Parts: sequence; C-alpha cells; structure tokens
Amino acid sequence: MNYLIDLGGGGVNSASSAAHILIIITFALIGFGLKYIDDAFDEEQFSRGVAMLMAPILVVIWAGVSIFDSISATILFSILFAVILSGKVDNLTFKLSSIALIAILFSTQMLHLSWIPFFALTVMGLVDEKGNDYVDSHETGELGDFFFAHRCGMKVCTVGLCMISLLPWLYLIAFLAFDTAYESVKVLRYLSVPHLRPRVERFQLAFIILNHINR
Repeated sequence: MNYLIDLGGGGVNSASSAAHILIIITFALIGFGLKYIDDAFDEEQFSRGVAMLMAPILVVIWAGVSIFDSISATILFSILFAVILSGKVDNLTFKLSSIALIAILFSTQMLHLSWIPFFALTVMGLVDEKGNDYVDSHETGELGDFFFAHRCGMKVCTVGLCMISLLPWLYLIAFLAFDTAYESVKVLRYLSVPHLRPRVERFQLAFIILNHINR
C-alpha cells in the first residue's frame, strides 16, 4: 500500500482496488470520528467516554494510512495543521491525539509529504475554519454562507490539485468521503435530541400503518 499512486502522472499503479477502497473507508472513519469527538466535548451531544475511547483508535488508523501512503499523509496532516493553526484543538483528548500524530509525522513522513499540496490545503483549510467562524456571527450573503458553512475551500483546492495532476483523483473521492462522514454526525446529533424522538417514532408508526393499508 506504500505510495499506491504515481503522483507525477496521477495514474493508478498495479495496486488493487481493495487498497483504494480501504483508503476511502479510512478517510470516512477519520472524518466521522473527529466530528463525534468534537461534538462530544464542545456540544455535549455524545458520550465523552466513548469519544475518549475512540480517539486512540483514530490515531492508530490515521497513523497506519499515513505511514503506508504518503499522499494520504499529505492530506490528513494538512487538515490537522489547519485545525491547529486556527486554534480549534481545544480539549485534552484532541491535544494528546495531535501530539501523537505530529510525533508520528516527524518520525516517519516528513521527507515523503507532497509539499505543494500540503501547503495549499493547509492554507485553504485555515481559510475554511476562519470563514466558518466568521459566517456564524456575520451576514455574508447566501453564497458566502454556503461556501464557509460547508468549508468548501479545501474541496475546491483538492479539485484544482487533481486537475493539474498534483493529486490523483482517488484522493478527491477520499476527501469527499471524509467530509460526508464528518457532516453525517450532524444528522446523528439531530436524531439524538430527546424532544425529537417522539416525532420520529410517530413518523415511523404512520409509515408502518400506511404501508399496511396499501397492501
């Protein structure tokens, strides 16, 4: 799995499709886990105990894919550095996890990162974080609200890097998997709100009744 993708040509080597799928799944797991931990500590929507157990597992998954695939390391560590530079590492679990990941980065991957994508994605990630904070308290219009609310800077940057062959297209899919899984936690949080549960249950009951009548 090491250096699965030919960075210069952007083509796929003889690595199996299973390895590519594993990268996509890994990005999704990391995105989901990061948002779950963040909401557990900042929003108190989920169990902090579960979040604390999840953190070292994510570190192992993150470290594993980073060590064996330098392009994954480039993207994931650009996300990490953008979050650190924006001051969003604000709880002990995230701080300890970040220290562990940075130690792994410096000991294994510093010489193998793709530096142009790394710096470009880090800068756009920082813009996303600051922009997201800004639209929370300022009126910027529908386009600005959408762009920063959904942190589109890194997405646009990833597309651009793929178009000029500095990143293979596989990693756009992986990044979108990360982002989709990250956003899916909001749905989980919404469904976990106590006063919504009776409504969800009534909706489910109504659906069952209608389905029975239609038969």
